[in-house]
Amino acid sequence: MAMLSMTDQAFDYINNQGKPVYLELFQVISCCIDLRESPAVRLGQPHNPENYTREEIRGIMVYVPHELPNIPLTITLSNFFSFKKLVIEGWQLA
Repeated sequence: MAMLSMTDQAFDYINNQGKPVYLELFQVISCCIDLRESPAVRLGQPHNPENYTREEIRGIMVYVPHELPNIPLTITLSNFFSFKKLVIEGWQLA
């Protein structure tokens, strides 16, 4: 199971949306080493829920990909002017 948490700001934002969230893993980029970009955090349910484990974090349903590495990650809220976006902190490329 992933070591996943969320900040208070992310919790408030997600809770106000009234939807679950899911982490979307991107494809592995292979050149001389394999790299994978940080997962995107999306509102709603994934299109392929069979590839996810459901976890409840602070009362919010979070769909976590089965292949998510077992590392400590935090869902946080990024603000750029009035644009808000959920992001992952703690991801390492390699």
